[in-house]
Amino acid sequence: MATRNYIREYLDAIEEKLEKIYNEQSEVIEKAARMIADHIKDGSVLYVFGSGGHSNMMAEEMFHRAGGLACVSPVFADSVRIPHVPLGERCGELAPYILDFYGIKEGDLLLLVNGYGINPITIETAIQCKKRGVKVIAVTSTDYAEKLPRDFKGRHHTGQNLHEMIDTVIYTYMEYGDALLQMDGLASKVGSYSTFGNAFICNSLVLKVCEMLIDEGIEPPVINSINVEGGLEKNQALYAKYRPIIRWL
Repeated sequence: MATRNYIREYLDAIEEKLEKIYNEQSEVIEKAARMIADHIKDGSVLYVFGSGGHSNMMAEEMFHRAGGLACVSPVFADSVRIPHVPLGERCGELAPYILDFYGIKEGDLLLLVNGYGINPITIETAIQCKKRGVKVIAVTSTDYAEKLPRDFKGRHHTGQNLHEMIDTVIYTYMEYGDALLQMDGLASKVGSYSTFGNAFICNSLVLKVCEMLIDEGIEPPVINSINVEGGLEKNQALYAKYRPIIRWL
């Protein structure tokens, strides 16, 4: 009897999701990239907050990344990162303190990445950004928001959904439960997806921003790998410019 090739199925499922992002989210990716490119031209930084355990990886993915933008300021909050979840991500009261710690203020731009789009820290961050006049680009999905009751204990007390609060939202198409494959003989699905969707969108934004800046005759502030000859030296000018305004650089 032929057996299933689960790795092949997993790859196919991921590719299908990424193709859907490319086909259906390109317009909003371009809109978001325009916001970021204009911010870079003004000499400002892009704040990135992955407001959940594994979503937090996107702040790391975009920070000081070979082939990425030097003007990314990651928002790290230890209580929201692995292994502290779910307690940290369910504490919305942390949001104003996190924004204060990084000095995120009116006119700043925040890329808010959260696969679920429902947890308290994510929703409270969106609320606080609106109060402060901070512009937000959201990367999230809708399946959890649509399927979880408004009084689910893991939600913000208002029951709000991230994708309903932000004008510029890029969808990852993560399914309820995250995992993609139903394996024979196993009740739970396996093969998580959310990180692939988040990373594809975040790096697509980098590509589109670079394209826009080049078209306008501006050299994008791209970080080079320090593990190639001359890489560290090429980065020195970027360090000199952004170290005074990026906490972790």
